[in-house]
Amino acid sequence: MANQSPFSSLSDAAGGILLPPEQGALLIDGIQRESGALQLAGDYRTTSSRREAFSIFNGRATAEVVGEGGTKPVTGAEFSGGTLTVKKIASIVTFTDEMIEDVQNGDVNILVDTDVRQAIADVADANAVGKDSGTNISGTFDSELTGTTSTVEWDASKQDGLQIAISAAMGTLEANGYGAFNNLGILVHPSVARQVRDARATGGGTASATAQAQGLYGQAADPFYGLPIYTSTNLNTFTEAGGSNKVVAVVAHRPNIHVRVRHDVRVAVSNEASVGGTSLFQNDLTGFRYVWRGGMFIHDLNRAVVSITNGS
Repeated sequence: MANQSPFSSLSDAAGGILLPPEQGALLIDGIQRESGALQLAGDYRTTSSRREAFSIFNGRATAEVVGEGGTKPVTGAEFSGGTLTVKKIASIVTFTDEMIEDVQNGDVNILVDTDVRQAIADVADANAVGKDSGTNISGTFDSELTGTTSTVEWDASKQDGLQIAISAAMGTLEANGYGAFNNLGILVHPSVARQVRDARATGGGTASATAQAQGLYGQAADPFYGLPIYTSTNLNTFTEAGGSNKVVAVVAHRPNIHVRVRHDVRVAVSNEASVGGTSLFQNDLTGFRYVWRGGMFIHDLNRAVVSITNGS
């Protein structure tokens, strides 16, 4: 019988499967994923409960001058509430017993372990963003960054269009009372790196002047105004055509973004359970189960988060 590689996603009868077919492409094709949505949160901590309630002081407090013994006014702000519910993200990878025995140095184990953890992080990132590789999804978290109604448009026709859009988003946050510079942050698609490199300072408006122009952003120029930058491949790219629901970046007041982690990735191992109807013991398989529990909630979402869209 010809030697069969578990990575080939063949049947059990053909020599065993290292990864279930639906996971094989995800873990083997080398798809690069970068997650940053949860890192954008200004309130990131562990929790011992499944649900956390927040008391939120909404509006702006007011005060008035009153006479001695006069009636004191009630402030214009009021308390409301919000709830963060912990969700679970999981994955199972199965190894053949031969694979575990033959790969003593652990190279394959390490490769798969790293990629499964990254896959879980990418799912968490997609639910926090509200997009999966640029496609809108209905996330399971209590809030989604792209769910905000506050938007500014990126003018792709302008060399400094991104810088202008970020400034406009910051201006919206400042007008909403979220102007503390040290509390702001940007989540952007990684393709922004080339967008910044290729930007050119044009002069005169002629083709010759444009061709000879210097780079617009150098060591002393920062299109992000010094704000911390986080990346997510789940946002829309800067290279794709514009259209509805295309969000290339998000500017946010970070303290309004709350992330709670019930526990980080936990791994359980078994060779006696059944996975997808397949007996691990009967088929000489060992399953590795990965589970992460956490959630996200954003208070005052529509005023504390601004999406930068590519509508044209």
